[in-house]
Amino acid sequence: MASAKQPTGKQVWDTLSKINVNEQTEKKMGLTYLSWAWAYGIFMEHFPEMEVKWHGAEDASGVLRDVMYYEGGTASVTCSVIIGDLEKKMWLPVTDNRNKAIAHPDAMAINTAKMRCLTKCFAIWGLGHYIYRGEDVPITIVEEASAPNKPKPKKAPQKQKEESTVDHIAELRTLATDLHERGWTPEGDTKKEIKAVIASGDQEKAAAVTKKLKKAGEIALKINDEKEEK
Repeated sequence: MASAKQPTGKQVWDTLSKINVNEQTEKKMGLTYLSWAWAYGIFMEHFPEMEVKWHGAEDASGVLRDVMYYEGGTASVTCSVIIGDLEKKMWLPVTDNRNKAIAHPDAMAINTAKMRCLTKCFAIWGLGHYIYRGEDVPITIVEEASAPNKPKPKKAPQKQKEESTVDHIAELRTLATDLHERGWTPEGDTKKEIKAVIASGDQEKAAAVTKKLKKAGEIALKINDEKEEK
């Protein structure tokens, strides 16, 4: 049973998504990376009860590893960031400095992927999420700068709607970015559907499209890996 101090997902999002992380980022190969150590410290300042859990699988010898291996030797890491009864999960392939999946990665490459994965999981909670959307500053800062004296109307039904949609929309955006980094971008009707769902803010549709996109992306990447091996 959650304690009285248990935050809601919206409370966590509203707290972390307003933080400007620009001074803690750096550019590599056209992508923006946030310092994992800084992000971890900021997260702990606001939610010290936060826990990190790594997921993995058994290898051929039956030993549980904190990394998942695929045919061809490429691998991915998965972690969860937990706050009380709340949990969010994120995954990331083990890549080289060109964001190309590495076959049979060494310990250092796996460690780097784990720290990047953890930072992306923080983004799912709201911290630095805007850099994955290609924005320069948190959207809340833009809104406050354009209308500093204009109070936002408080409507209970609308607040309830925002709480139920923001996480699924965030997961869909981040998944699309992740698949793009791994070498696959949806086209045609799928791409239009993703844009339409994000624009609509529909929670159920976002959840359904996220599930479908993840399956389609993994299949496409697997086929591409098989082609490269040949």
